Amino acid sequence: MMRSKRTGETHSLADFLPAERRRIMDGANEVRRGQMRAAEARRDVYRAWNEVCSGTREGAHVTGLHYVPENNELIVYADGSAWVAELSMMREIIRARMYRLGVDIAQIKVQLTKPGYTASTPSTKTSSSGPSRPAKKGPAPRHPLSESADRRLDATVAPIEDARLRDALKKAMKASLEHKITKDGRN
Repeated sequence: MMRSKRTGETHSLADFLPAERRRIMDGANEVRRGQMRAAEARRDVYRAWNEVCSGTREGAHVTGLHYVPENNELIVYADGSAWVAELSMMREIIRARMYRLGVDIAQIKVQLTKPGYTASTPSTKTSSSGPSRPAKKGPAPRHPLSESADRRLDATVAPIEDARLRDALKKAMKASLEHKITKDGRN
């Protein structure tokens, strides 16, 4: 917060940002404006991904993201082939959730992280012999859904006519919810 010397009014930084953005965009050439718009779009994509996948068991196995603005696609790198398959099955769900947040991605591609690469997390240590993998952990804690949550899940997938698709979607959503980590320990 900053107090205006002329009028004595208090203003926050949020009051100045739109005007400052306009000033910068107006002073830039067309190429630079395009670069700035692309950077803003990239920021929005990463923000939406983090809001959708942060704290989920799937998100814990993502080692990197790359947004390709030319194709409007998001490339997601996963740390194992099983997670590539899992995220590939969930990509339309993730894409729909990102769309609800205002980000419309044309496609999400999931690829396996290159061998030897580990995401830089506080638990990952590097040595002179190269990057090391974090210690193996047991399975992620599972929090079974309550009966009411299971009924809500049934109601959510009920409109889907194809029984196999409906069952697969319910299983994927249930697994995601059972492994989602929340602050209060419940889902």
